[in-house]
Amino acid sequence: MRTLSSYLQGAWQPIAGEPAATLVNPATEQPLAHVSAAAHLREAAAYGRDVGGPALRRLSFRERGALLQALAKRIFEHREALLDLAVESGGNTRGDAKFDIDGATGVLTAYAVLAEQLGDRPWIIEDDPEALVRTSKIRAQHISLPRHGLAIHINAFNFPAWGMIGKLAVALLAGVPVLSKPATSTCLLAHRIAEIITEGDLLPPGAFQLLAGPIGDLLDHVGPQDVIAFTGSAATGAKIRGHAAVLAHNVRVNIEADSLNAALFGPDLEVGSQLFDLAIRDCVIEMTQKTGQKCTATRRIIVPAALLADTRERLSERLAEVAARTGDPSVKGVRMGPLSTAQQLADAREGVARLRQRATIVTGDPERRAFADLPEGTGYFLEPILLEASAEAALDPSAPFHAIEVFGPVATLLPYDGTLAAAAAILRAGQGSLVSTLYSDDRAFTAAAIAELAPHLGRLVINDEKNAAGAFSPGCVFPQANHGGPGRAGCGAELGGAHGLGLYMQKTAIQGGASQLARIIGNRPGTTQSAS
Repeated sequence: MRTLSSYLQGAWQPIAGEPAATLVNPATEQPLAHVSAAAHLREAAAYGRDVGGPALRRLSFRERGALLQALAKRIFEHREALLDLAVESGGNTRGDAKFDIDGATGVLTAYAVLAEQLGDRPWIIEDDPEALVRTSKIRAQHISLPRHGLAIHINAFNFPAWGMIGKLAVALLAGVPVLSKPATSTCLLAHRIAEIITEGDLLPPGAFQLLAGPIGDLLDHVGPQDVIAFTGSAATGAKIRGHAAVLAHNVRVNIEADSLNAALFGPDLEVGSQLFDLAIRDCVIEMTQKTGQKCTATRRIIVPAALLADTRERLSERLAEVAARTGDPSVKGVRMGPLSTAQQLADAREGVARLRQRATIVTGDPERRAFADLPEGTGYFLEPILLEASAEAALDPSAPFHAIEVFGPVATLLPYDGTLAAAAAILRAGQGSLVSTLYSDDRAFTAAAIAELAPHLGRLVINDEKNAAGAFSPGCVFPQANHGGPGRAGCGAELGGAHGLGLYMQKTAIQGGASQLARIIGNRPGTTQSAS
């Protein structure tokens, strides 16, 4: 059985000592590979800053975009083998594997297109020059340039392809080298993609490194120009923010953490409408896609009391269909695979038990042990679990479903009285989410909901009857839209088109004469202000 090593300082590192971890197929529990620990992380960090940084900064945005497009092409050439590996190593169905891998190449392509718009300048011009005093020709103008540091990416287990490549695309376009640390439990896919990336000389030396094993003392070696982007639990995020070296150097940290995302059914929603059908479809997808192991999955379904019975019935029917076809994802016809690890399964079952303190299971058995095409008791499986709380419990901000994210195919129905005040109180009790969705044709209700709910969300999806046929499931993260959220969600922001570059760039006010700024900095695309 092979042992995975790290790609640091331009080479795959030799394997030394006992393996740090063993990777297994989460459906069959068969061992797949060992992972080794890495040393000399101080030197790896310096190599990224000193070699990769200058090499990337010598390139224009357009040239860096060409690298992203070449990366997308190279990964796509290996797509079928990567899909097979995602099924084997991550418990993904083939559809879930496509969601991860095609999402990765999609982000690369989107940022390659953005690079063409940014052109050949070495910086981004953020605004037009503005007079400091009305009678003076002295102006101030803001530009953004690449930070002279290293981007340390600490990724979650659930999206080993998209999580790694999505962060990588933005950082490389910004001109900042990357040291990527995938979650060890599912790093087989990330490791294979890293092998593909590093074949030949596609990227400049030092632009990309991979730490396959434990993080070790890496964070001890961060500096003031570095950026840390973390996806994972709030507890781990807090440790990163509070790390002594991070605090000492005021290192920029972006965190995407727990998120109790919601689906809000408007009071005007009617059973039998296309919009109602969309709401049911989305809830089922968001509960079961990637076995509910998505930071954008729907955890709370906020429903008018008048629609509760119909919603419960429709969701139960659809989820029972998925439960009947849950099993080994390598078998054709299986709709949902296992959770990623034994610990994830144990945590999910414990979380369901805590939710049951204030809610009742409507459908699903958290103790089920027999699944399709596998011996009983094999694999880390949890069938879809739908719970329901009372209207009184739903309004209690201390209720467990407002505090506990069960990272699996689990959601809770929360009835409300049909008023925006009650719906907003329930949603706000989650203390900040990545994304939530409103299903309504009432424009006044929707406008009021945007004003009331948006400050608590990183993204708000609005669906109405007219657009129901072409709507995307709300858990889809597109590179053009912000990915992050306030409060519990980590208070971070990634992607969002050009906005995402800001994480890796320094915004600087350049102050000087009007003609001097115009000649040296230039104008923003599409502007024609005078240099006089």
